[in-house]
Amino acid sequence: RPRAICAHCLSGSIDHFVASGRGTVHTFTVIHQNQMRAFRGACPYVLAYVDLEEGPRLMTNIVDCDPATVRIGQAVVPDFSPCKNGLAVPRFRPA
Repeated sequence: RPRAICAHCLSGSIDHFVASGRGTVHTFTVIHQNQMRAFRGACPYVLAYVDLEEGPRLMTNIVDCDPATVRIGQAVVPDFSPCKNGLAVPRFRPA
């Protein structure tokens, strides 16, 4: 569900739009250890901020690649991971 208010100014005057999903890696880090039981088996994984073509920036994971190959400015496309509740979590993979 889209956000109802602006996270910066708390205004209800926000625009909702459909994004293409295409973007670029703004910055990232490779996680090599995580003590949370649910994430231990996923290491190493890439945690990144992706700039969408339409302007918003979001925190996500870069998947389906060797973490050592991820670069700032790299083009990425969406890869949705289904959740148990029927929703999908947006992740990205190299374009």
